[in-house]
Amino acid sequence: MGIEEHVEEPIVLLVGKNMSGAFRLLEWLQRLGSEYHITASYQEARILLEKHRFDVVLSETSLPDGNAYRLISALRESPASLFFCLAVEDTYWWLPAVTQGRDCLGVPVLRPAEFARLLQGTLFLARLRQTASRC
Repeated sequence: MGIEEHVEEPIVLLVGKNMSGAFRLLEWLQRLGSEYHITASYQEARILLEKHRFDVVLSETSLPDGNAYRLISALRESPASLFFCLAVEDTYWWLPAVTQGRDCLGVPVLRPAEFARLLQGTLFLARLRQTASRC
């Protein structure tokens, strides 16, 4: 899937070595009408973030080339939102880190159903922003 700047669908960047195996998450993003791209490392993510627009970044906290928390500074002052996934038993909980360019560390972690609702709303707002910018 190529990254196209004219695409009106929300674009999600998944960062981490296990993200390509998150089939349920990938299928769900497709059903929500989102385009997604997967990268395994911080460095690859940083390069993509410098060149392309992403509405949401979903990242593992442990990356092969360093700490994913460095993504916070990469997304500050941008319209993107960043969530870290935390493995808990047989599921993932999600930690909001940046919401539309503003730090939000310290907010409670989101369980899967809470995260699903928030992500749906975030992607909906991203689609609205894209549509409004075209008018």
